[in-house]
Amino acid sequence: MENTSVSAILKRIPYDIVVFFIFCLAITTFSFYLRLDINKELRTSLMPYTGWGFGRGYMSAMIFILIGLMSSRSSASKTLQILRIIVIVLMSVNLYDGVQDWLLITPEDYTNPNPYLRYDILTPIYTIFTPLFWILLMAGTLGWLFFKSKKENNLNPEVQS
Repeated sequence: MENTSVSAILKRIPYDIVVFFIFCLAITTFSFYLRLDINKELRTSLMPYTGWGFGRGYMSAMIFILIGLMSSRSSASKTLQILRIIVIVLMSVNLYDGVQDWLLITPEDYTNPNPYLRYDILTPIYTIFTPLFWILLMAGTLGWLFFKSKKENNLNPEVQS
């Protein structure tokens, strides 16, 4: 039987979740920093690249990871599996938003003088490819762990997972 205490789960957190959490923390901290009144020019200059919702989805993912780790009542492996699925769902929402924004862009939006309405050719890197990277990483890890457990079960049929 697996140990379900918080310290046991914290010791077993895999690198993909740790790196994602640190990335979310950095994006969230930077988004709060950008919202300070002293940073209006920086925020205005980054708006064409990041879009309106800079840091929005990453803050919620970070909160879900913290809540999931601290309130876990099931096994550590089940908790980590659920956390990866939550990350995939939240990043899918970010990906959907990014694709929708990208599809609604007109050629005039690339040259709009208003920085809040301007769209840059590099915007999909942040709004589409970054969430897609995290989706593929978490889904790949889930698939790898699934096939690894199936392989172990096939080699040891008397062991139940």
